[in-house]
Amino acid sequence: MSTDPRSNPVDAAQARYDRVERWRGSPRMLAGAVAASAATLVLGFVAGLGFGALVEQFRTVAVDSVFDDRGDGGSPYWLMWGTFGFLGCILAGRATAGAARRYQGRPSTPAFPIALALAAHTAGTWVSSRQWLPPLAVGVEVDPVFHKDEEWGVWAWVMYYADWWVPALMLVVTSLAVLETVRLGRRQAAMVEERERLLAQGRRVPADVVEVRLLRVTDNESGNRTVGAVVTVSFVDSVGVRRRVARRTREVGMVIGAGLAEVLFDPARPTREESIFVALRRPPSRSDWLPAD
Repeated sequence: MSTDPRSNPVDAAQARYDRVERWRGSPRMLAGAVAASAATLVLGFVAGLGFGALVEQFRTVAVDSVFDDRGDGGSPYWLMWGTFGFLGCILAGRATAGAARRYQGRPSTPAFPIALALAAHTAGTWVSSRQWLPPLAVGVEVDPVFHKDEEWGVWAWVMYYADWWVPALMLVVTSLAVLETVRLGRRQAAMVEERERLLAQGRRVPADVVEVRLLRVTDNESGNRTVGAVVTVSFVDSVGVRRRVARRTREVGMVIGAGLAEVLFDPARPTREESIFVALRRPPSRSDWLPAD
């Protein structure tokens, strides 16, 4: 007789529940999130240095003639390392988000790795911009070979000040990302607080899945691609009224049927959307309770 939990859906669900609950609050998962966050910062900084080197090349082309060879003796590798840093930063950021999501036991991926990456990238670009070569002459493209100097156009003047406006622009983008991260963090904290209150004081009832609407996006290579679903469930509240709520999920294998979901709600306020959570997995871990959008 097979003991593989995958052969029994009930055992597989329980095994997943145990795994998710074991990850939640795990010191190892926290250590992984911290290590991945540090890697995100370092790799983002390297990516910023490479991006700064790329902008410097465009700046030099705009403000100096092609015969300006002052930078020919510099290291040609910053663009390469910047590319590696950019790709590594994406991977490290994904690892950070995944570890933080499992550690917190949350249903959605946190956004703070994006702010970390942007902040480090901005710092790297700023450091690089302090080392850019100045033009041979301000306002003129100096031709040291044929002596056919040309006055700067609008683009040359824009790129001349790139050592200030490029880092400043990135600082603005980073600031907006930080503000959005704080807003989402507060929203997540409020959701967790309400969920924990309802798990202790609310009511849990079985629910029927009455509608499943798949969410698709257009992919240039494979056409329409399914990215999730909006699942509508029906349940009976504490006073006997049947209600419907819809929740967005990444699950795409849900089917219509009775008793396939569970609803957690506040019996004193059964119509308040923020106090209704839906679980499409049984048994539900904390990260399986889907809040209102």
